[in-house]
Order: sequence, then C-alpha cells, then structure tokens
Amino acid sequence: MNFDTVVKQHIYETIVDGETTRAPTSTEVAAALGRPVDKVETAFESLAKKRLLVLEPGDRSRIRMAPPFSGVETAFRVIVDDKSYYANCVWDALGVLAALGRDGEVEASDGFTEEWMSLRIIDGEPEPQECAIHYAVPAALWWDDVIFT
Repeated sequence: MNFDTVVKQHIYETIVDGETTRAPTSTEVAAALGRPVDKVETAFESLAKKRLLVLEPGDRSRIRMAPPFSGVETAFRVIVDDKSYYANCVWDALGVLAALGRDGEVEASDGFTEEWMSLRIIDGEPEPQECAIHYAVPAALWWDDVIFT
C-alpha cells in the first residue's frame, strides 16, 4: 500500500473510530504512523490534488474536509448513537450515514431562514417528512470553490 493510502486510511479511521470524531492534524498522523511531519504533509497535499481531501486554506497541516466528513464544525451535524460528526453539506451528511452503514439523525440549518431541521434515517431510509434540499451551485462547479459550496 502506498504512503498516501496509508495516510488516508488513518485519517478516516481516526474520524470514525476516534474518541473525538475530528480529523487529525499532520502532526498527529505523523506521530501515529511514526513518520516525519513533512512526509505526512506531502501526502496531505497529494490527496488534496486528487480531491480526496481539502486542506484548510493556507495551512497544509489541517484538514478542512475528508469527504463526506467535515474537519470543522458546520451547520450539518450527524448523530449516530453517542457520537456526533460534521458534514460539509446535507448531501455529505447523508453520505456520512452511508459511509458508516448506520442509521442516525441529521440536524441542519436552513441556509436561507436559519431554521433548524432534522432528518432521521431508519433502516437505511429517510423518515418521511416534507422538506426541500437546495444546492446554490450546480454540481459541475462545486470544486471551483468547494469550501463555499
């Protein structure tokens, strides 16, 4: 397995199985893997170029997104049992549940009214309710500014 894959696998294992559900920093990954920080940061950048990670702007040591997981708190919280994860958007929030293969609840804030809403997934299916999901930018343009979209 190449080093980029080892780093990516460690990131996801840390988010999913870790105590905090947050993305690790390059220093934390380096310590866990027993490798130099600069080698891990090079892997971070390589993964970012492949759109497998999004780094925090101006900081190659911090992960902003490890899709579908967010590296920062957002308005899209996913609750599974006693853990909370953050997603980058409502689509990714559903992706978190799919990636985990678990049922759970998505809490989200309406981008226009800021009203809180909740979507429960039970037996892999959304609990029926009236709602709308709006994407402000067409999917083909998401990577033009993926942090905004």
